[in-house]
Order: sequence, then C-alpha cells, then structure tokens
Amino acid sequence: MEKDKKLENDHKEDPIKEVIDENQKKIDDLEDEVKSLKDTLLRKMAEMENLRKRLEKERDDSEKYANSKFAKDLLGVIDNFDRVSENFRSISKKISEDDSLKAFLDGVLICGKELISVLKKHGISQIDVSEGDQFDPQYHQAMCEIESKDHKPGSIIEVLQVGYIYHDRLLRPSMVSVSKK
Repeated sequence: MEKDKKLENDHKEDPIKEVIDENQKKIDDLEDEVKSLKDTLLRKMAEMENLRKRLEKERDDSEKYANSKFAKDLLGVIDNFDRVSENFRSISKKISEDDSLKAFLDGVLICGKELISVLKKHGISQIDVSEGDQFDPQYHQAMCEIESKDHKPGSIIEVLQVGYIYHDRLLRPSMVSVSKK
C-alpha cells in the first residue's frame, strides 16, 4: 500500500516536473533568443554608427574637394603666367629701356601673384621642390633621368613644371628630371 502511494506520488510529480522542465526550456530558449537579438541589435547599431561617420566624412571631403577639377583647370593659367614672366625676364634689358613694356610686365606679374594668392586662400599651394631635393614619387613625376656626377642618384636636377597640392591631396605632381649613376 505504501508502495502504491509512493508510485502514485511519483506519478503525480512527473507531470508537474515535466511542465516545469518544459517551461524552463522555453525560458532558456527565450533567453538565448534575447541574447542573440541583443547581439544583432548592437552590431547593427555599430554598423549604423560607422556608416554615419563614413557618410559624414565623405560629405566633408566632397565639400572640401568639390572644386578640384576647376582648380586643376586653373593650373594651365598659372603655367602661362609663369612662362610669360620667364620670357619677359629673358629680355629684361629691353624692358628697362621701355617704360610701357615694363608697366605691362609689372601688370602681368601682379595678376599672376594675385591668382596664386587666391588659390592659396582656397587651399591650393605649390609643391616646394628645388634642385638637389630627393625624388619623392608621391609628389614628383620623373620625366627623364640624366647621368650626373654633381648630383646624388635619385636627386632632382631640374623642375620642368611646378606641382600643386589641394588641401592635403595631390592636384598635380611636379614634373622633374632626376639624376642617375
């Protein structure tokens, strides 16, 4: 009789235990799902923040470098001002004798300086390079190599065309001749 009661009690506890076990399993499954969803949410939030930062940087860069094509087109104008001033310097004796020619040259040089000043104001500057500097492929383009005993190999012999930087980006490399052994 006692055995029957015990069997009866065991039999009664089993359904309750089963329900508790099932509920615990459901709770564990739900907790795992919550953890998984929380992890996914945090990853998506991090992705969105990274995307926001990237888009903000791209927007800033597009504003900062929006005029780069226009600036590149102006470099030809600057080159022409340089050519004019070089040509006038080569005939400087004639210029000093002719006041109108001197005034014209002064006007051309003032226009060139003003143009360079405006470009600097908007973030465009010349690449500072001179004879004897070491060749840097980031800022220089070697147009030719010349054997030279007076210069170290890889140093600049002559600047053929001035290069320019727009803020911190290369707009046009300096075209140079480089020494070789």
